[in-house]
Amino acid sequence: MLYAKTDVEAGARGISAFMIPKGTEGVAFSHPEKTMGLRGSTIYELALNCWLPESALLGEENKGFHTAMEVLDKGRVEVAATSLGIARAAMESALGWVKERQIGKKPLAAYQGTQWKLADMHTQLEAARLLTWNAAELRDSGERFSLQSATAKLFAAECAGFVTDAALQLHGGYGYIRDLPLERYVRDARILRIFEGTSEIQKIIISRAVLDA
Repeated sequence: MLYAKTDVEAGARGISAFMIPKGTEGVAFSHPEKTMGLRGSTIYELALNCWLPESALLGEENKGFHTAMEVLDKGRVEVAATSLGIARAAMESALGWVKERQIGKKPLAAYQGTQWKLADMHTQLEAARLLTWNAAELRDSGERFSLQSATAKLFAAECAGFVTDAALQLHGGYGYIRDLPLERYVRDARILRIFEGTSEIQKIIISRAVLDA
C-alpha cells in the first residue's frame, strides 16, 4: 500500500492511496534493514519507477490522507497492546529475579527500594492496560477513537520503555547479558515510542483534541 501526492498543490488534501501488487514492473526492494529490535518485522527501502493503472487507486482520489489517519488510529491501539505485552514480560522477569537474587542474607525483593520500583512498574502497567482496553473497546464499537488511541499509544509506549529499563536495572549486570531475554525486551520496546506516530506527535493529537473539546 502506497500513499502518494496526486495533487501537488493541495497539501495533505492531495494525497491518494494505492495498492501495488508485488512483482509490479518498476518496483524494487532493498535487502532487509538491520534493526535494533523487533527483528520479526522486516523493513525495506522501496524504489519506484513505474506507472500504475486506475484500478490501483484505493478509495477516492485525493482522499488518501483520511484513509491513512484511520489506519493510524487502529494501528496505535495495536502498538499500545504490543507495549503491554513487552512490558508485562519484563515485569514478570523482574519479579522472578528479585525473589531469587540474594543480597546479603535477604532476597532483593525484601529491600524497600526494590519494592517501590516494582510498585511504580505495576502502577504504570495497570494504567496502560486500562487506557488500551478503553481504546480497543471504542475501536470495536465503531465510535470515533482518535483521542483514545493516541492517549493509549502514548502512555503504553512510554510505560514499556520505563518498565523494561527498570527491569534491567533490577537485574543489575546480569540484565545486560544477551543470554537473558530482558535485553530483547529493552531493544524491542524502544521503537514503540517512534512508529505509528512518535510520542511527540501523540501529544500534539491529544492537546488539539482537548483544546477543541
